[in-house]
Order: sequence, then structure tokens, then C-alpha cells
Amino acid sequence: MKEEYNFTLTLPLPDIDEALHILAEAQVNNPQMRLSRKPDRQEKARFYLCFPFAGTRTDLRFKEWFEVRNKKKWELFGPNYGVWGFT
Repeated sequence: MKEEYNFTLTLPLPDIDEALHILAEAQVNNPQMRLSRKPDRQEKARFYLCFPFAGTRTDLRFKEWFEVRNKKKWELFGPNYGVWGFT
């Protein structure tokens, strides 16, 4: 199994286009990041962002990077430790 650190990003549905632009930029900066969309809840879009642990924490710079771009104060929950997949 592979270790990872993950975040959940929650934002209003009308902000999806702006969020997708920022998340695309995040993937360019963090090519190892996995991004998936969780089901919408209560008029909110939710995304799941995973950063693999590769001897170092690849997620640490992301939170600071995102906070600079988070002008609308979307909810970023994490990082959380997790395990993904089988080896």
C-alpha cells in the first residue's frame, strides 16, 4: 500500500471554473498529485487532493501555496494521513 497525505477542498458550485483553473496550476506544480471530484453536497463542489509520501512530505508546500491563491476563502481541510492502493 502507498502512503499519502490528502486534502478535501469545498467551495460554492458557481466557483468551479475558478477552482479548476487553480487546481490545474497545482497539478503542474505537483505532477504526482491525484485529483478527484467528490459528490456535490448542499450546493457545494468538493474535490479530493492526494499527495504521495515518497520519503518526504510532498504536500507541505501545497497548503501555503494554495492559501495565497484562496481569495474566496474556500474550505481546505487537511492534510490527513492515509493509505492508498496495493503494492
